[in-house]
Amino acid sequence: MKIRYFAHFSDDAGCTEESISGPATVMELLHLLADRHQEPMRSHLFSQDGQHASDDLFLLVNGRHLRQLNGLATPLNEEDTIAIIPVTEAG
Repeated sequence: MKIRYFAHFSDDAGCTEESISGPATVMELLHLLADRHQEPMRSHLFSQDGQHASDDLFLLVNGRHLRQLNGLATPLNEEDTIAIIPVTEAG
């Protein structure tokens, strides 16, 4: 699947786009990205307790917001494109 990063997420990842294989759901993808890129990516993706996605995270799967899908349980496949966009700019 293709991951597209916007704003400070591209700084966190060190790229604007990358390909990833494996995660079956959006939540698994977020954990994989947090493990791969560490801080500050982890704190930008997750709430302070680390148990929930950050409220400042706007995610699109194939152009559709998670609210239109199954939230963090949305299934993913290798053909998907995921956009990771901050609601507010970190700084």
